[in-house]
Amino acid sequence: MGERYYADPQRIEALARQLEEIGTLARSVTEEFLDELAPTVGWPGTSGEFAEKAKPQEQKERQTTKETMMAIRDALVEITDATVGQVRMMKDTRDRNLEDIERSNSRIDTHGLNGDGDGGSSGHGRR
Repeated sequence: MGERYYADPQRIEALARQLEEIGTLARSVTEEFLDELAPTVGWPGTSGEFAEKAKPQEQKERQTTKETMMAIRDALVEITDATVGQVRMMKDTRDRNLEDIERSNSRIDTHGLNGDGDGGSSGHGRR
């Protein structure tokens, strides 16, 4: 026989809640960062040789930094959503299987092991 598969949905849910907290923190940090970044847009200057040389590179780096921060935030949100979805699927599968087992047990109790309705005696053995 193969190895048993075991998953603890409650533990995974707890980890998913931690991921949600991290995602919330990442959103907050990203918003804060972008708010703090806005006033620095003029740092390379608006005129002069330095501004002409530095501004295009600074704008490129600024945009790359923004995109990186938002990509990290979005990745955390997607990981969390996927994890929560997987937990939901595991629980649904577990619950469905438990219901099927219960239905099977109920049929066995009602009809006996051989299904003839007389509590499992099929005319063999003692009475």
